Amino acid sequence: MSTEPTRDQGETPVRDWPSTRRGTFHPPTVGVVIKHLVVIGIMLFGLWGTVWAFLYSYSGQWIDQTATSEVSNNLRRYSRDSDHLLNALPAIAGVLAVIGILFVLVRRHRFLPAVIGLAMAAGANGTTQALKYLILAKPNYGVQEATMNSLPSGHTTFAAAAGAALFIAAPKKWRPFMSLVMLMFGTLAGVATVINEWHRPADVVAALFVVAAWTALALLVLRFVPAEDQDTASTRHTGMLLIPLMVITGLFLAFCAVATYMIAAQQHFAGAALLGSLCLIFAVGLLSTALLVLLLRRKQPTEERPYTKVWSY
Repeated sequence: MSTEPTRDQGETPVRDWPSTRRGTFHPPTVGVVIKHLVVIGIMLFGLWGTVWAFLYSYSGQWIDQTATSEVSNNLRRYSRDSDHLLNALPAIAGVLAVIGILFVLVRRHRFLPAVIGLAMAAGANGTTQALKYLILAKPNYGVQEATMNSLPSGHTTFAAAAGAALFIAAPKKWRPFMSLVMLMFGTLAGVATVINEWHRPADVVAALFVVAAWTALALLVLRFVPAEDQDTASTRHTGMLLIPLMVITGLFLAFCAVATYMIAAQQHFAGAALLGSLCLIFAVGLLSTALLVLLLRRKQPTEERPYTKVWSY
């Protein structure tokens, strides 16, 4: 005798969906939205602080000008042979970003994230141009020869935004690595503009804050894309290593920047202002990137150990 259950006549069979079936879209909670807005606020506050400290104060203009003069006196003879490479860094960043975005479009069909990434890059570059030419006016304290405002740096914004566009367009499991690419594009292009004497260090720092604010906004927009909600790739092990490493290194470089600025202001040691400026550029790049990677964190459905849960995203 068969032991299989029988089905009444006319009963509609229940279909067993495969495990790969897409789930219901879960829009971001209020807490997640607030977290993104807080990061955007931090970046805007950092931009305001840079403008106030280095553009609208005598001591800030003096530090920036001293660092630029130290480039001319100490580094220019070493960088002369690499001028062409330094000049090409923003263009290289743009080309690599375009190639990467085309790759994810063709292989991964991530059209909407790519569009969001490109819109973010356009917004960041537009903001930089508006701040530089329409909004900010540099007071003339008799410290700097150039009286026109050059903050934020357009070259740095372009390179950093190119890396950020690639970061946004990439699938979730690639984004921790792409955050390092974004960091490298922005900081190296910024340092190149300082060495080439196109921009002062504060111009670079302001550009990094502009791009980071727009990137955080793009990550918030991605939270409302259903396809992103279905991407369940886990990168918690990368976060456990990457975020603390960036934060610790960034805080150390920020401390070095403050210390060397104080030395430059009080004792006028040769090279102190430039060293502090370079430390500040890398500190802002590392700390802002760490915050952006932290925004990738999503609540895990399973119970995890406390330490793992903190750094999973």
